[in-house]
Amino acid sequence: MRPELKNTWTPGINVLTWFMLVTAILSVLTRLGTKYFIFRKWTFDDGLATVSLVFCIAQSIAVSVATANGLGQHRDMLSNRSLETMMKAEYAAIILFIISICFSKLSLLVFIRNLTPASLDRRFALVLGILIGLWSVVGVFTAAFQCSAPQTWNYLHGSCFDRAAWWNYLGITNILTEAGIMGQALLVIVRIQTDFSRKASLSSVFLIRVIVIIAIVCQLAYASQSFSSADITFDGWAVAVSNQVAQTLSIVTACSPQFKPFLDNLRSSGMGLGMTSSNYGSKHRTYAISTFKNSRRTQGTQGSETHELVSMPQGTQTIVTSAREDDNESQSSQSNIIIETRTWTVTGGLQN
Repeated sequence: MRPELKNTWTPGINVLTWFMLVTAILSVLTRLGTKYFIFRKWTFDDGLATVSLVFCIAQSIAVSVATANGLGQHRDMLSNRSLETMMKAEYAAIILFIISICFSKLSLLVFIRNLTPASLDRRFALVLGILIGLWSVVGVFTAAFQCSAPQTWNYLHGSCFDRAAWWNYLGITNILTEAGIMGQALLVIVRIQTDFSRKASLSSVFLIRVIVIIAIVCQLAYASQSFSSADITFDGWAVAVSNQVAQTLSIVTACSPQFKPFLDNLRSSGMGLGMTSSNYGSKHRTYAISTFKNSRRTQGTQGSETHELVSMPQGTQTIVTSAREDDNESQSSQSNIIIETRTWTVTGGLQN
């Protein structure tokens, strides 16, 4: 036996897969727990995140089966039966990976869409959602028929299309949809009437999704190397690892805007979440009124009982925000925003 045959990536792939899965599960549970604690209800985007997690669990199980049958080991160490089972598990894993990524994208997109009532933003989100759906359908269909029937999973001995080129297509279009989601979030946040530091804080939660793009770039780089390798079962470890990282980061970053610190920051910035802790899903009106306190100064005149009201500026600014749900809008929309500013100055003198 050659010394290099002792090397294996199987334990590393297996440990990382289950670690990533636990991270994804904790993220979704934290999201659901936070939303229920604050609003006593869950919304449609929470359901999408849960579906994404379900497919993530199934995908992780498929990867675990693949590692148990030789993924990460040298090809000449494996029996034909192990190779067949490994390829079938990888075949299922990539399809489940695409579906999981799709639902995590849609979960974040729906959440961003519900932050604004602007029709232009909602149309952009609708178009982007359709593109994500098409990306998923095309990806699943081509992954399912990457090799000729009946052994569509047999990439070692079957007649397959250019799998490296397919990975490039899948990764590049994946990056483009990620960029679209982040762009949608920034367009919403940039129009918030708040200071720059708060805008930067809100933007950072969505911009952190750039780490998903980094993971996808790693996918593309490693896939290009492994597909040209003669020992693909061993050199494919990097692709398997980058897949798990990209999938988990997609779920975690889709859940991070739903964590309590960010939700509190959104509400303090005046963003409508379409729900309140006391009445979710019903017509309601919320007013946020900020009034600057009046300043008064009274001076007495020496040697007399004369009193003078001197320089008594009273500046009052009242901001009234009305959020009302319409029958034609989603439960998270705001029908109107009213800003009223009043400023007056009163000066006067009383003299005996």
